[in-house]
Amino acid sequence: MPTDALVVDADGHVCEPPDLWETRLPARLRDRALRLRWNAETGFDEAWVEDWCITDRGLVGLGNAGEPFVDLGRGHRYADGNPAGFDPRARLATLDAEGIDVAVLYGGLALSLPAIHDPDVAAWHCRVYNDWLAEFCAADPRRLVGVAALPLQDPAAAVAEAKRAVNELGLRGAFLRPNPLNPDGRPLHDAAHERVWETIEALGVPLAFHPAGLWDMPGTSRAMAGLMAPGTHHALILFFDQYMTLANLVYDGVFERHPGLRVAILECGGGWIAHWMDRLDEFTESYGWQLPHLRLRPSEYFLRQGFVSFDPGERTMGALTRFMGENTMIWASDFPHSDAKHPGVVDELRAHTADLSPSARAALFGRNALRLYGLPEAA
Repeated sequence: MPTDALVVDADGHVCEPPDLWETRLPARLRDRALRLRWNAETGFDEAWVEDWCITDRGLVGLGNAGEPFVDLGRGHRYADGNPAGFDPRARLATLDAEGIDVAVLYGGLALSLPAIHDPDVAAWHCRVYNDWLAEFCAADPRRLVGVAALPLQDPAAAVAEAKRAVNELGLRGAFLRPNPLNPDGRPLHDAAHERVWETIEALGVPLAFHPAGLWDMPGTSRAMAGLMAPGTHHALILFFDQYMTLANLVYDGVFERHPGLRVAILECGGGWIAHWMDRLDEFTESYGWQLPHLRLRPSEYFLRQGFVSFDPGERTMGALTRFMGENTMIWASDFPHSDAKHPGVVDELRAHTADLSPSARAALFGRNALRLYGLPEAA
């Protein structure tokens, strides 16, 4: 199989220093900072923010790719994770070893920033994280591409931070969690967020929805965890929240009102998207009397503005080009998280895309990600 196609990891992760916010927030907020505390009785790191515990176990999973993940990493500390999560030079060496040309980077601990309740605390946490991420990517801006966190708890602050992150820091997108409700109970498609979508569209960067397997926000995990058999939680909640949020944004008219807004659906697999398009198209016909504001079918909005990330081990990528063409498919390593294939992620991707045409393979491997994030071909 040809190996000369540009390879862009559309969704990798960093591991922030465990004391990042405790040391960089304004002094008045440091006692409410996102912080880790070791619980000697349980053998786990705990993550706290404001005055509540976000999670009491599993944080080692943010950085233990390629290692056993027995009993949620009991006895192992987050700070002892893979150096390539914490150190950009180590990350570049890992990219070289895997055969990855460019890595687009999302947060580790920062995936919990959307769950913060106090809008001022949230805005400062995002600002500190975005500054640190820009510093991380400065080690090689051609190969390390950062995506900013936005404090949607305060839409005006989110607008200001999006402009700062893109125009001043050089970050190439903004991410939110796909949980259908904010901590204050406002849905993502609430009119209060309209200026945020306008700003991201005008900046020419994507809006990425990146889930987290946590109970810290309203959404599938909180609402349905009691209905799930052991072992199903993480596999299901990431997909359920994304499926619902993408549908809400289409049906509410966000895509109709913002035709230039590019949206990335991350870390929930991609094989479901053909069913999503068929299902929503069918019900748009049946219930179109409720949707006079939509001029296109849901599938047409997604094909015009959406991107969906496939895991390298998925077997349906070749088959789905029949339904979604070549222009919406990206792939992601999830490195250095516990479920990432490491080493050998690009080899795994090649093994599962042997049935793609050369053009579709080149689009999936890197060309679509360059277009999504607005990166030059020379990257």
